[in-house]
Amino acid sequence: MEASDEGVRAEQQAPVCILDAVICVHFVGANLHHLLVDVLQKAELTLLVPQEVCDEVARKDRKYQGLGLRWDRLRGSRYVQVLPAIEALTAPPRVVEVFADVRGRQLEDALRDSKDLGEAVVVAHGVHYQDLGYEVLVAIDDQGGQALAAQRDLQVITVEDVLGMAIRFGHFESEGELKRVYGKLRQFGDGLPPYQHTLLSVSFKEWRER
Repeated sequence: MEASDEGVRAEQQAPVCILDAVICVHFVGANLHHLLVDVLQKAELTLLVPQEVCDEVARKDRKYQGLGLRWDRLRGSRYVQVLPAIEALTAPPRVVEVFADVRGRQLEDALRDSKDLGEAVVVAHGVHYQDLGYEVLVAIDDQGGQALAAQRDLQVITVEDVLGMAIRFGHFESEGELKRVYGKLRQFGDGLPPYQHTLLSVSFKEWRER
């Protein structure tokens, strides 16, 4: 889907969704990665994960035992494509340019700093694919990463957005089941608000009343 596809008309390409580490940790940690993949597949999105994000998720195995094994299964799925790590000689020039600009430093220095690395990489790839004519979504749940994406006119989806799509696709027979799933996701990071502070209950009721 890289340079060889640049001459293909955009409308012939499936929209892409580039996943950041936080969303991956929530769904993989809760053993709900099949839900994530199924929802995004039903939305007809091609799933892309940068290698830097893969590395970040794998490191979380020290905190969440068993995460690494489940993550290996997900990244090995035929529905997920892993984007090569950013390197000066091999990465698309636009990716390098945006990544360095987002980080505010030269490439090698930018790669050495692990703080918010995955989000910057996701945004850089997102701009690259958008420039090629793809419809791009970036799955970022951290507010700082969302702000970076917004500055580059990238459309963001969150954990709540994924569950909203799951509701519309009929994944939950009851709101109780939806609450249980959300509760499991909240165990793998402190960024998700309490269920009652989301719009999921409203979304579920609207779906039931259709």
